[in-house]
Amino acid sequence: MELEAQTVIDVEAQPIDSSFPESNEQWYSAQQMMNLLRLSKTDLQKSISKLQSIYGLNLATLRRGAARATEYSQLALDATKLLNAGKRGELRKLVEAAPTVSSPAQSGSLTISEYTPALDRRISQLGQSAASTSASLNQSVRQLLEQIAKENQAAQQRDADLDTAEINAAQNRGAARALAVFQAEQKAQAEVLAQLRAMKLGGAE
Repeated sequence: MELEAQTVIDVEAQPIDSSFPESNEQWYSAQQMMNLLRLSKTDLQKSISKLQSIYGLNLATLRRGAARATEYSQLALDATKLLNAGKRGELRKLVEAAPTVSSPAQSGSLTISEYTPALDRRISQLGQSAASTSASLNQSVRQLLEQIAKENQAAQQRDADLDTAEINAAQNRGAARALAVFQAEQKAQAEVLAQLRAMKLGGAE
């Protein structure tokens, strides 16, 4: 799916501005997140990327630190659970209630008020792409079935032609044998007649 092609955030290479107020919110290490969510590192990064680019969550509210010191917020944990469970309605409510943090790293991200129409547009685009792909596949399948039908018809015709040729060949062999027998009988009769004439002529003398 196209959603899976979103840019993956490299948590070990891209430092994050963590200049937002500290709170009592629970934060988790990358390993804890992967264990709690039962996700690989790559899948965790993809989920965080989707929460940013599709749902408009500010990266600073999702994670802080850099490289091996990267930590993920309770919001990141809850949102990722809902995202991977397919609970879109609950995820939207969580996103709408999430705090907004100004961060230079998020200057190109969607705001909460913008993410819904952006998501609708993406869904529409995916639907159109799927419909186009389906139509193309259906056309390809029809063409393949037509080709198979033609090849089957040609194979059946070849089988019929072969049967006809074998029958004709058998008839020709039978006719040749009958002709050979007839010619042998004619020759034998001619020889018998010749002997009788010779005997008759000999007796007359």
